[in-house]
Amino acid sequence: MAFPRPRPARPELPRQRVQSLQCGQGAVRAARFNADGNYCLTCGSDKTLKLWNPHKGTALRTYQGHGYEVLDAAGSFDNSQICSGGADKAVALWDVSTGQVVRKYRGHAGKVNCVQFNEEATVIVSGSIDSTVRCWDCRSRRPDPIQVLDEAKDGISSVKLSAHEILTG
Repeated sequence: MAFPRPRPARPELPRQRVQSLQCGQGAVRAARFNADGNYCLTCGSDKTLKLWNPHKGTALRTYQGHGYEVLDAAGSFDNSQICSGGADKAVALWDVSTGQVVRKYRGHAGKVNCVQFNEEATVIVSGSIDSTVRCWDCRSRRPDPIQVLDEAKDGISSVKLSAHEILTG
């Protein structure tokens, strides 16, 4: 007779602060970990993004290129690129190592609240207060989006991607 295996303990949420980063970016609009949790990005009202080593509490690089505050950012699966969106209605694609803007995508009629890469980091999906979701091809030099989703009844504040779906809030 075999006994059933005991259930694994439920994971608990952290109960104490591990690290605090002094960003110096004014209002911090977003803080995002990379895929493996070794780095994080902060977006500020001072028009910058900052890349951090959160375990040591050190700033690794500051990215400047938006005209207004930066509202969201995301890193690619291989940590080589960052995409960001801001109140300047632009989506920026950054090279992590050089700190330079590779491409800027314009087409939203309002603030870009959220950005996300697809799994292969070939497409950036952005959501805006203008009630649209736009998909931008990172590999081509096309200035216009490859797809515009305009069925939303209100502004888009968050996007999440899977292999074949886009979820918006």
